[in-house]
Amino acid sequence: MSLSTQSLKIVVITAGVEQYGLPIEHVASIERVLDITPMPEMPSDVLGIIHLRGNVIPIIDFGQLIGKGKTELTDQTRIVILQNEANFLGLLTEAATDVIDIEADSIQSPGSFRSREDSLIKGVSKQDLHLVIVLNCPVIFSNRNL
Repeated sequence: MSLSTQSLKIVVITAGVEQYGLPIEHVASIERVLDITPMPEMPSDVLGIIHLRGNVIPIIDFGQLIGKGKTELTDQTRIVILQNEANFLGLLTEAATDVIDIEADSIQSPGSFRSREDSLIKGVSKQDLHLVIVLNCPVIFSNRNL
């Protein structure tokens, strides 16, 4: 048996019918929706800030980030807290549905598009009967100068 294939843990979030994957090493926690304090002069996808465990965390609407429109609040809506070094960022998502293992070599470039280092999309992985779009979390932080 070969152990050369690396497995990644991915937190699956949804936007519409699409599933997106966040590598678990960037996920600090998954929270129910808290009161979000709006902040002036922020980009349209930044909803505001929350105070969580002593940290002030900016919250981004994931639907707006990927061009799907505003995320509707339901019982399944979650805030996924991402961490990059000492910085935190929250993504308001329709749902955080699962944590799955995927093989690193199953992540493919989406069709004829070439992956760029600064792309939000790391690649796509086929899981059972659906595709999971794996996100490049450091890009979310770098696009916001965090």
